[in-house]
Amino acid sequence: MQQQIPASFFVSNLSCMSAKFSPFDIDKIAITCADNFGIQGKGRLIIGQIQPNQPIKILFQSEENDAVFDCSWNEADPNVIAIGCGNGIVKVLNAGTKQILTQYLESKEEIQSVEFGHKNPNWLLASNLIGITRLFDITTQKPVAYFQTHKGCAYTCTWHPIQQNIFATSGNDGAMRLWDLNSPSNKNIASVKAHMSDTLSCDFNKYEELIATSSADKTIKLWDLRNLKAPIQTLLGHRHPVRKVKFSPHDAVILGSASYDMSVMIWNIQEPSNPLIKNHPKHTEFVVGLDFSIHTEKQICSASWDGKTMVWQWDQEQPTV
Repeated sequence: MQQQIPASFFVSNLSCMSAKFSPFDIDKIAITCADNFGIQGKGRLIIGQIQPNQPIKILFQSEENDAVFDCSWNEADPNVIAIGCGNGIVKVLNAGTKQILTQYLESKEEIQSVEFGHKNPNWLLASNLIGITRLFDITTQKPVAYFQTHKGCAYTCTWHPIQQNIFATSGNDGAMRLWDLNSPSNKNIASVKAHMSDTLSCDFNKYEELIATSSADKTIKLWDLRNLKAPIQTLLGHRHPVRKVKFSPHDAVILGSASYDMSVMIWNIQEPSNPLIKNHPKHTEFVVGLDFSIHTEKQICSASWDGKTMVWQWDQEQPTV
């Protein structure tokens, strides 16, 4: 019988915007926050220690002049983390030494998504409100590539888990696009009108040639990367826009989703007739952040505008905070 992992939680006076488990430390988590739901005001990065059945202990925090929408751990150094802010700043920090390693300001448009490369940890993607995605090399002070990924907001940029030169983006033009740094002029190698409304999120499956997209149209769609002509599955159940989708790093068939309907749902994509495994409805505002632990099977975290980040085992009940 698998051991159950006790829940933990974090409560802030700011809205929680994203939460990411550390790729190095089993009990460490990063949380980003924003005042006034990210519309205006300050922001904050929290590095915390997960404590069973207790509040997450703050180990480090960085106060920012604007909202902090997203963060990404560097996979070569356990203390290095990047954040994307509402004033267009992309900042790379060392939480151990409490130093700013580098900072970029290429535009004043808010940064919606940041992600370090899995295979090349010096590469950092950042997508913004006007559809531009930039590739930075953190050993330099300037971007090394520039992509007009969407017409309007680029909500998500995410690296392929195996092929280091490929990444995906999603945007408010309803599209999901694939990009290859090895193609001529870094061209878009595939594009699909994934949804009729904003495509708010996308995530690669770590084990299969699949990518999931989620939308303001309340649906989640699964796509075969070898044939993007039509989705292979559509998941229905959320009552409002689905802000985030994330595949489990432990099981190819498990998918998590976070929605403006204030719930987190867990799906088994191998069950086409009844894929919904669990509905977690304990948040009291939009749920906008979601992650799976790579260390602990079935451990998940969610971040919400209600100022709460919750950590729990997804096959158990979500904690009430």
